[in-house]
Amino acid sequence: MRKKASSLVLVTVIILILLILSSASLFQSISEKNLAQRYKNSLQAFWIAEAGVNKALQELRNDFNWTGEEGNLEEGSYEVIVNVIDSKTREVLSSGYIPSKTSYRIKRTLKVIMSKYIPPGFYDYTAYCAGDVDINGNSFSIVNDQPSPDDKALIYSGEYEVEHPENITGQVEQDESISPLAHLDFQQLYNIASSEGNVYDEARLQKVKNGEDSFPDSFWYSEGVPNVVYITTDLELNGNIGTIGGFFVVAGDIITDPDETDDIVINGNGQIEGVIYTRGQFRINGGRGGLNVNGGVWAQEIRINGNTHLAYNADYMSAVEDLGIEASVQITAWRDLNNPYQL
Repeated sequence: MRKKASSLVLVTVIILILLILSSASLFQSISEKNLAQRYKNSLQAFWIAEAGVNKALQELRNDFNWTGEEGNLEEGSYEVIVNVIDSKTREVLSSGYIPSKTSYRIKRTLKVIMSKYIPPGFYDYTAYCAGDVDINGNSFSIVNDQPSPDDKALIYSGEYEVEHPENITGQVEQDESISPLAHLDFQQLYNIASSEGNVYDEARLQKVKNGEDSFPDSFWYSEGVPNVVYITTDLELNGNIGTIGGFFVVAGDIITDPDETDDIVINGNGQIEGVIYTRGQFRINGGRGGLNVNGGVWAQEIRINGNTHLAYNADYMSAVEDLGIEASVQITAWRDLNNPYQL
């Protein structure tokens, strides 16, 4: 009898232990499921907040006095509030709510700074780089021989790797505030280039490569007015390019995709009479005869190899400045105000 009682007690204890373990396992599974669902909702709220940021970027490019809005998406709702910092800068607070602002379980907020300005000194440098500068070898020169204090040869924001800095004539400065590169109004530039017959898409660039078409051979479209050469994709020049001229805007699909960037790559030799602008990388691999740019360069990154000479031309820069090209709104800083793991 005692033996049966002991067995019954043992079985009862084992059953209790199994029930406790099962309950703990079930509780952990439910907890993990809830945590996973909460994190999923947090990601959805973040994406909705991002959608609000994109909406703000689009609206502020159309109207810089736009103050924000509320709206609903399939997954939740958003709220965008725009605060004025100064005449050229706005603070955007974009919040995403799951399932809605009025009864949300999750809220994510992004704080974004959007600016539209061309920094002081934008037209004063031979090479204006809003990122990294990488120049190899000693067969290059960057020159601004204007009288001081206008002898500004190179400004950069990121890393600086130049094997022979003595080949640079003029001031070299670092300024982290110039990044990202000023976002020019590409629609305005496109309209000017189109009126001059200087829009080059991929098909027209292929004709240039085949010798069936060409770039302008002079910087000047008319007296005091530059040729604005608008490139809708990457620009790659190879071989002996001869002499070409103008204000080369390597924009890519920037009008329909504001985050698009395209590069300019020059392999070979020749003479560019003008200035070059790209939000991507400006790369030169100069050939035996050398590649010369008489005017100036704006780029997010600059890479130079081989025989290359860049010189500042005050007349060209002044003519581009006189076009009155405005800056377009771009994101200059952003921060997530929430920790997704602590929601």
